[in-house]
Amino acid sequence: MTCWDIGLRHIVDVDGQLLAIDAEVIDTTSLLARANRPADRRLWLIRAGERFALQPKQLIRLSQDEVLFFESSEPLERPAVQRLAA
Repeated sequence: MTCWDIGLRHIVDVDGQLLAIDAEVIDTTSLLARANRPADRRLWLIRAGERFALQPKQLIRLSQDEVLFFESSEPLERPAVQRLAA
């Protein structure tokens, strides 16, 4: 731990909201819940200006050396069902 240890092991940012998490691994659904976001939203990891899509319930390993940045987006649209004329 660092000399400025404040008792928080991992810091993440979800849509501009900083969260402190003690667990080393968290799934996307739990992360959305902690950030008070709907569980049906898609979560994106932002790294070096690029967006990486994360799968629902995907496990994320958190780092003590860096703040991870995430964005959530609106729920995924389901493809429209096309009806065939009989």
